[in-house]
Amino acid sequence: MKLLLPIDGSDCANKTLLWAAETFNRDKAEYCLLFVIPVLPDLNTVEFDVADASALLKRARTLLEDRGCKVLRAEYAMGDAVERICHAAEEMDVDQVVIGSHGRTGFSKLMMGSVSIRVLERCRRPVTVHRNVEVKNALHTAEDSHEHSTLHAIPENTLL
Repeated sequence: MKLLLPIDGSDCANKTLLWAAETFNRDKAEYCLLFVIPVLPDLNTVEFDVADASALLKRARTLLEDRGCKVLRAEYAMGDAVERICHAAEEMDVDQVVIGSHGRTGFSKLMMGSVSIRVLERCRRPVTVHRNVEVKNALHTAEDSHEHSTLHAIPENTLL
């Protein structure tokens, strides 16, 4: 199974990389790493240094190989992250894309967008989104939150 792992140097991407290394069968999985260097469309300038991208790819390759994983490719591309990830998935003929999600919601998701969701929508290859959020217990105490909800028992003879 050939997997594409887009990375960006974030804690989220690092956790996804570790998760993939531990989740997929080491004897059968082959990894392709991709770092997309964003280019600002109006200015046509690179926000991220190529040397930094290469260093991140090298660290990611080492991390996987130290865990017994086989890395076929580790490369960078320039442009729109969603477009480049979807293109790489086709060009590399991967079986699956494994991408991390920060788990943003509401306004921050609206403002920052979600690369993982757009890849999920546009990619023609299967996509696994690894959520990197800490799930809070649904039943929490008043000390954990400023929002309070109280459960009240309804007497048996009460009609609703």
